[in-house]
Amino acid sequence: MMVVITVSNCPKKLRGDLTRWLMEIDTGVFVGNLNARVRDAVWDRVCEHIKNGHASMAFSTNNEQKLDFRIHNTAWKPVDFDGIQLVCRTLDAPVKEKQLSKPEIWHMNRISQMNRKPSKEGDSYVVIDIETTGLQDDDEIIELGAIHIVNGEIQDSYSVLVQCSAPISGEIQKLTGITNEEVQNQGIPLKTALSQFLTFCGDNELIGYNLRFDMQFLQRVCAQSGFPSIKNKTTDVMKIAKKKLDLDSGYSLSSVAGYLEIEQEKRHRALADCMLTYWVFEKLKEI
Repeated sequence: MMVVITVSNCPKKLRGDLTRWLMEIDTGVFVGNLNARVRDAVWDRVCEHIKNGHASMAFSTNNEQKLDFRIHNTAWKPVDFDGIQLVCRTLDAPVKEKQLSKPEIWHMNRISQMNRKPSKEGDSYVVIDIETTGLQDDDEIIELGAIHIVNGEIQDSYSVLVQCSAPISGEIQKLTGITNEEVQNQGIPLKTALSQFLTFCGDNELIGYNLRFDMQFLQRVCAQSGFPSIKNKTTDVMKIAKKKLDLDSGYSLSSVAGYLEIEQEKRHRALADCMLTYWVFEKLKEI
């Protein structure tokens, strides 16, 4: 009996396991001949181990259509229409990017203007921040954030959750407040998010805190997604803080913000950290 299984965001262990029964003829596409008992056992194994990935299986059978199929962990659902199996595909709702509203931007600008020297006319930069599943090279981006600053004031913001293949650890969920459910239900594919993010940044200078960490991730995923490397001018605010401040408590963003008496949120989120970096950067200019 001919069987075709397709998987995406599939753990390497499961892909290797599938090759025991099926031939992988393309990335994530497995074909072979299995009897019904083995086919069902293989499908159960796929559903159990694919985690946050997606899977579908089509196979030949003795019915009017001469085929049947199964779908796992996707928005596409099999439906019976007068004895014929069809697929119901729900329309994707427009992705709503998390952005600061105009009143929020006005309020933030009012705060930043207090005791701050005016910036040079025409000064424009973008503050960026990312949240990830961890610190290793194979960890994934789960949130991108950026704010565009012109003449010392916020002009626009960008923030989006990014779908990932690996589950988010309890430690990262506690630190950021980002859950696996939020990433899968509200997140968008990395390539789409990266395209939007790069468009938002444009040719502006990129500002960040411990920017080397963010840029390593961004340059890697750009290469993996077929985007050119980022060549914008960059400024790491942490390096400026180390030159201008003498702190016993260390130079984390939270420590520097506390020393400069800047109010900060408790959770690490990309857009919130962009705002905090922006305020720290502007304060450090005055020192």
